[in-house]
Amino acid sequence: MIKIENLQQNFKMVDIASETNLNDSDRTELIETYGLTNEILDYADDVNERARLEFDENNQIWLVVYYVQNENDKSSASKSTMPISMVIKNDKLFLFTNKYTHYVRDYVLKADSHYSPIIKDRIWALIFNAFDRIADDFSDEINDINVRRNRIQEHIERRKTSYKQIISLSKLQDLMIYVNTAINSNYTVARQIDVIANSKAETVNLAAKTKERLHDSVVEIEQLRDEAALASDIIDRVSNTSNNILNNQTNTTMKILTVYTIVLSIPTIVSGFYGMNMKLPIADKQWSWIFSIIITIAMIIFVIWDLHRRDSL
Repeated sequence: MIKIENLQQNFKMVDIASETNLNDSDRTELIETYGLTNEILDYADDVNERARLEFDENNQIWLVVYYVQNENDKSSASKSTMPISMVIKNDKLFLFTNKYTHYVRDYVLKADSHYSPIIKDRIWALIFNAFDRIADDFSDEINDINVRRNRIQEHIERRKTSYKQIISLSKLQDLMIYVNTAINSNYTVARQIDVIANSKAETVNLAAKTKERLHDSVVEIEQLRDEAALASDIIDRVSNTSNNILNNQTNTTMKILTVYTIVLSIPTIVSGFYGMNMKLPIADKQWSWIFSIIITIAMIIFVIWDLHRRDSL
């Protein structure tokens, strides 16, 4: 569905919100009415497209593909982040979203209402403001991941590591992979724009204040990238600690079972000898059964003492 939103200074935002993919009628309208190209639309419509910055010099079209949070469907880590596309042509900003990422439209409109009426590079300024809001969303997601990780750590410290905790840690690791990838990709795009805007090329003409805002966005995303890397590293360490604890518990269990097996085998050995049809020392005495018990207890004490001695070395 294509909807036109009026921005200040006679700029317009063409809001293209799709359920999943761009339908044929919308594609035709964007090509014939607004002069977009099939190549640009292919990039903008690809739900698996990586974050990127493209410039079609022949048609003077900018394409910015950027990762955002999926705030509606978090059933799996692979759905936690999704790309949106922002296309700039003349005085229009084309925003390509789907039902999971359409909230970005509100970021653009809210920024437009707060900016002063006259900004030469208004569209780029709105995009950079959206970058900041998207970075805040990722920061909130990382904070939520840290809270969930802390809960798991508390269970581990109380020696309550279970299958559920292991699965939860695994899910957090998977989620951080996608979050890290999205943030790093976004940083690359923002950094590319920053380099181009500060170069001698005239493809991106930004005012000094807008350049400063862009630089601030790059710094914020860089800090966010470090924050995500730290969170990911801590989750990996917690996972390793959990595995070590489980391995230690398994070793302790096997050790106890081994001790029980050795100790319980001694009475069987002693009684087995005295159950044979052959002459054995004092086997014909009335108190021989007491003697066999004494031998059994003595052997058990010796074995336990020897195992304890070896474990203390």
